[in-house]
Amino acid sequence: MPSNKDIGASPGENARPATFLRDVVAGAALIAIAIAMIWGAQGFPQIRAVAFGPDLFPKIIAGGLILSGLGIGLSAVRDRLAVSPADDTSPAPFAVLPFLAVLAIVAGFALLLPVLGFHVTAALALLASVRVFGGGWTLALIMALIAPVVLHYIFYSLMRVVLPWGILQNWAW
Repeated sequence: MPSNKDIGASPGENARPATFLRDVVAGAALIAIAIAMIWGAQGFPQIRAVAFGPDLFPKIIAGGLILSGLGIGLSAVRDRLAVSPADDTSPAPFAVLPFLAVLAIVAGFALLLPVLGFHVTAALALLASVRVFGGGWTLALIMALIAPVVLHYIFYSLMRVVLPWGILQNWAW
């Protein structure tokens, strides 16, 4: 519940120490994940006849993660500098929980992908992500049912990237 001080406050007035820490850690984590993706993609085999190899898409996604991490971190620093020390008295409880939830969802995705396949794992990850960040069950179910199919079309049909079918192998097209 927002306090009287939070109502009508400018964006910089809501920056609390826990929020600042959460955003800086989240930004740093995104950058670290992106660096790991770039490092991991270095070992992908190159194809002679094609100007780009299978490492291109992970590097593009890693570039987006780096930009997102920088944006989140710099925004937190900007908000922190705009807040006077007297405004930093009320900590935001459980501010770390969404960050830990994202780490758990990413780890779960990595562990379940080889077993369940892309479609089921992506649906579960989207369902959990929408619920963790405050979305309702209807939105979560819609996202979980539609997004994996759209992503499958983009990766498999347009970019020719094979996604694992897992337990849906008998229905693969």
